[in-house]
Amino acid sequence: MKSDYIHYLKQLLMYSAIIAIFSFVLAFFLPDNFVSPAMPFLLVLFISVSLLTHYFVLKTMLKRMSLFVNFYMISIFVKLIFYTAIIVVYGLMNKHDLIPFILTFFIFYLLYAIFELIAVLKLQKNQKK
Repeated sequence: MKSDYIHYLKQLLMYSAIIAIFSFVLAFFLPDNFVSPAMPFLLVLFISVSLLTHYFVLKTMLKRMSLFVNFYMISIFVKLIFYTAIIVVYGLMNKHDLIPFILTFFIFYLLYAIFELIAVLKLQKNQKK
């Protein structure tokens, strides 16, 4: 489990570095009202949530596959509730930045959800071998 987690951490950090570089370059060329000042914090949020989720996915995968499937579905639901709460709270506190924040959040959410799904599918494939 430890080597799988370290491997995931390395991949996630490389993936996040690419996203960060691309985001900051894009932010340099876009008008200020298109880019949320919360973008760096969103990157940290998604990295943290991905690492935490993957840790628990690995732990449940080692126990039973049925437990893993249940946990994975529940974790997606919990993340959606958590992310919705973040968007609502941020929107209430920073109404002027709501649209750029939501766009940035949505793009990062899609990028990290795809990354997490691919990582879990690879793990599941390796477990069957």
